[in-house]
Amino acid sequence: MFFCCRKERKDIMSNALARAPQMEGYSPIWCHHHCTKMMVKEFDKEQKLLVIAGSAASLRIYPVPDKEDLWMVDWEVVQSRSEKCNGRIAFTSDQLKAAFGLSNEIFRAGEWLIKRYGGEIAAQFKFIRWKNFLNIPCPGTGHDGDPNISLEIGEKMKNRIRLLLE
Repeated sequence: MFFCCRKERKDIMSNALARAPQMEGYSPIWCHHHCTKMMVKEFDKEQKLLVIAGSAASLRIYPVPDKEDLWMVDWEVVQSRSEKCNGRIAFTSDQLKAAFGLSNEIFRAGEWLIKRYGGEIAAQFKFIRWKNFLNIPCPGTGHDGDPNISLEIGEKMKNRIRLLLE
């Protein structure tokens, strides 16, 4: 079942909830250090497919069949040869834009995530972002074994998301 959350448009700078998370080095403590290794690996504008991957994780974004304005976001994190975790959630176009830094839309269901973990933009059960650091679907420990995926969003990723949503 897909739940659509209420949203409120605000500029990020006027968002009183935005706050710096606890940092480890130059990234939030909830972001895995392999986030910098995630790169665009495949993009097909015609098929509407984007794959972002690194050595131990991958993210696939593609439209939900027969559903307008819904995108499947699949991720997989491999902890070892015998252990991995994966997940799938649906994003609206607005949530995808906010997650990848293309909008500053604030989602009410993410306010408590920002209060507790620090960040700029969040949507519960979808993502949390601080500047160019993104975790899907939630904050993590920043260490191996987390059931989520961490990305450092680069310009190429942002451009591919723009093209995907056209």
